[in-house]
Amino acid sequence: MPPLPSIFAFGITHLPMLGWLAAAAVPVLIHLWSRRRYREMSWAAMEYLLAAVRRNRRRLRFEHWLLLLIRTLVVVLIVLAVAEPYTATSGFSFAPGGDRTHRVLVIDGSFSMAYTPTDRSRFDRAKELAGRIVEESPQGDGFSLVLMSAPPVIVVSQPALEPGEFLQEIHNLTLAHATADLPATLAKVEEILVAARRDHPRLIREEVYFLSDLGRVGWLPDFSNARAEREFHDRAERLAESAALVVIDLGQAGAENVAVTSVRTAASYAPLGRSVTVQAELKNFGRQNRDRQTVELLVDGRRVDSRQVDLPAGRPASASFSYRFEAPGDHALEVRAEGDHLTIDNRRWLALPVKQSIRVLLVNGRPSGERFEGATGYLEFALATQADDTAAARVRPEVVPESSLLELDLARYDCLFLCDVAQFTSNEARVLKAYLDSGGSLVVFLGDRVLADRYNRELGGGRAGAVRLLPARLGPIVDQTGKPEATDRLDPLDYRHPIVEAFRGSEKAGLLTTPVFKYFKLKLPDKSKAKVALASGSGDPLIVEEPIGRGRVVLVATSADATWTPMPMWPSYVPIVQEILAYAVGRQIQQRNVPVGRPLGGWLSGSAADVRLVMQTPDGRSEQLRLRGEGDYSGWSYSDTTASGIYTARFGPPLACNELFAVNVDTIESDLTKLTEEQLREDVLPGIPFLHQTTWKNPDEEPAARIGRGGTFSVWLLYAVLALLLAETYLARRFGHHDTKAEGGRRTTDNWTFAIWSPLPLGEG
Repeated sequence: MPPLPSIFAFGITHLPMLGWLAAAAVPVLIHLWSRRRYREMSWAAMEYLLAAVRRNRRRLRFEHWLLLLIRTLVVVLIVLAVAEPYTATSGFSFAPGGDRTHRVLVIDGSFSMAYTPTDRSRFDRAKELAGRIVEESPQGDGFSLVLMSAPPVIVVSQPALEPGEFLQEIHNLTLAHATADLPATLAKVEEILVAARRDHPRLIREEVYFLSDLGRVGWLPDFSNARAEREFHDRAERLAESAALVVIDLGQAGAENVAVTSVRTAASYAPLGRSVTVQAELKNFGRQNRDRQTVELLVDGRRVDSRQVDLPAGRPASASFSYRFEAPGDHALEVRAEGDHLTIDNRRWLALPVKQSIRVLLVNGRPSGERFEGATGYLEFALATQADDTAAARVRPEVVPESSLLELDLARYDCLFLCDVAQFTSNEARVLKAYLDSGGSLVVFLGDRVLADRYNRELGGGRAGAVRLLPARLGPIVDQTGKPEATDRLDPLDYRHPIVEAFRGSEKAGLLTTPVFKYFKLKLPDKSKAKVALASGSGDPLIVEEPIGRGRVVLVATSADATWTPMPMWPSYVPIVQEILAYAVGRQIQQRNVPVGRPLGGWLSGSAADVRLVMQTPDGRSEQLRLRGEGDYSGWSYSDTTASGIYTARFGPPLACNELFAVNVDTIESDLTKLTEEQLREDVLPGIPFLHQTTWKNPDEEPAARIGRGGTFSVWLLYAVLALLLAETYLARRFGHHDTKAEGGRRTTDNWTFAIWSPLPLGEG
């Protein structure tokens, strides 16, 4: 560690004492005033004495100036001693004696701190050291506590002046199963310090302690832009200027770890009575191979299967399970891989609904007596078509006219298809919005009855107060009839989107060669989350999707029947329709499986507004939630998802059912690679002074060269004053200027005890 420059400083409360330095002018003023008290008289005998004085003028002037300098220094040193100066290495200013200190303790709350190399985890060690800091601090110091996670949590904001209560807060601190957010944490620390300076002015000094394993993931922020990076460094510099920064490193180099990175099934819903494939992904984040790693599958807490897989160092691996569900409802799947020092990421959950069928409502905008002449005939056939060996849940389509939209309870349906509906009223738009907010899915097929301006007005956010429900606005109709070169080929956009990904490698399935004679030209809004799944040969979007509310909307620019395209007769029609349905309803299972920190929520129909709802957390806690009514639905939310595991929403009568939610860690934190002190100084906090420790050591007991703080100089200054007083007394007697005497025709008297203010004839010969 390179030596840091030293600075000379004073305690803030003692700075006014420096004003007494003006007293150093008193000896000179007394001398000038005393000179006016004497009257000179010449007489003959003095001529001989004056001649002798002229011969010794230089020596006398030197003696007088020396004594005046000593007496002035005595005053200066006494004032400086009272002001209590001290030295400090640049960036550090640990409190000199008597100053109260505000200590902000920042404990790393990322789940890598659960790593347990001995009998205690890193997090337990951090809490122990934080307690020692409090216990070894002087009486009168204040303490604040921050948990560094994503987002950071301020546990104690106002400085706690009672150590016992603050120690209890440290004891009660629990580890969040999240990652760390260093920039946001520094912002919280600065917020605390600014408030403390305003509300607790008696806390003169400031110290910030970071107790962390210095994981690379948390301490090397991934800045979105240069401005964010500049703000981070500016904030770190401001903190270093006002506070002493101490980093206590609790990490271990070369830590080994294995994590379950994902658990998924092929379908959004598990079919009742059919086998479902469960795919688990694992990764070895260490440097040593792990052969025959045991991986287990648990369903509803019961172990049902196990595998052994080889995990090469630094590489992923997979394990596949098959399970058959015999009961409908929500089921909790867990994949577990035990055997290392960090168990939080060895488990991963999946909340999977099991249904006998998927209920789909088809709204027919052009009814007809003939099945395949209406807007929904081909679509109904495609959705109901199912091979015997498929693992997908059976789809049950129900066709209604557009006039029935306001009469039905849409909450009964998993997905809603709108086919060539001419227009929508504001009430119908409100009902669709509530359906999407409740987690429902919406697929919109256009056609020749569609009034584009009414769509844009009611569903596209074109009316004041209207909410945008479509992923794109409708433009003019593109008519390519009679232009075979224009309908020659569709563009799957490299099969990037899940809707068309199943067609990768199956170019002969007919999707790319499907003719589309007419379609609406779609325009995506700026800065939206809408994505194009399929485009025309000219690049115009044909299938666009976007998450809206808690659901998802898929917009198809052409018709679902054969009026604008022969796609319904093409072999690709059935698979593309089923892929659209699977992707649309897949949003619902995504709402049931979320990362740590994301809130849970749902909606109930208005008739269930009085239902009692209790949330049960993975650690066994229960909390009753309140429903909030919004129109035809009542919503609920739960935000305390800092721990991974299965959360159960228990609904009372008349529903009397449970909904399961799986909350999982972000395995980016599973990489336990830590930063060295040099990397921390060069890559994270360049040019910012801080103290790096591997355990807690009281700064007041550290050597000055290490901590950057020297002791105060008050005692040494007082010793210097005593030495100067002794020297002045000795020199005054030596020079003959201490007692009353006649000098050059002038009577001089030194009647002060220590001869500090004795007037001297400095300008005399």
